[in-house]
Amino acid sequence: MRMENSFSFVRDFERLLGPDFFRKVKSFTAMRTDTEDLEVELIRYLEQLESRGEIDVLFLGLGPEQNAASHLAYIKPNSGAAATDLAGVIPISADILNHHIAKFKAGGVRYARFQRANESPDTNFTEAEETFSEADESECRRATHILTLGPATILRANRIVQSIVDADTAPAKRASFRRLIETEISNDPETRQHQLDENPGLWIRLNSNVRSLILPNVLT
Repeated sequence: MRMENSFSFVRDFERLLGPDFFRKVKSFTAMRTDTEDLEVELIRYLEQLESRGEIDVLFLGLGPEQNAASHLAYIKPNSGAAATDLAGVIPISADILNHHIAKFKAGGVRYARFQRANESPDTNFTEAEETFSEADESECRRATHILTLGPATILRANRIVQSIVDADTAPAKRASFRRLIETEISNDPETRQHQLDENPGLWIRLNSNVRSLILPNVLT
């Protein structure tokens, strides 16, 4: 999917984080999915990630799955993701696409796109309002795979900030979050790996520096 597509995560980050954030963070490097070879792009991105050193802050959400399980960074249940996996290529189901599109639309029919005003070191961003288009949604619905970070990246981040919202449009998040915080993770390696594979949202609990930000309706 094209980076400028209004259903891309880059556009969503711009809308949610706002211009004040981007005045401090001049840019960020996203995975490129508008490529013919996803595996080659994934390797390129991982090499770039490795060259930057430690991850200071990793932003994550939480997606609902069947039986009150959850996905994290699009690591799906029973995908076999292991603690040594830095990233992966994940097939996208119709459920994921529908949830993704509904989530973006719930954020408003308009999104804020922040563009560079100039290329000087003191780059500022100007805000331009644009609308979702049928062409963007159609392109999003044609997606078959997504690039995602793996458990190893989650485990090695110096700090994780987790945001859990959209419980009104995705009410299954309430049960998923409850199971996430109430599950007792086993000390037995084999049993623990089974738990993590069945419910990948649990990977976040193995990082010792996590702050979860949730809306009140997640708990109701």
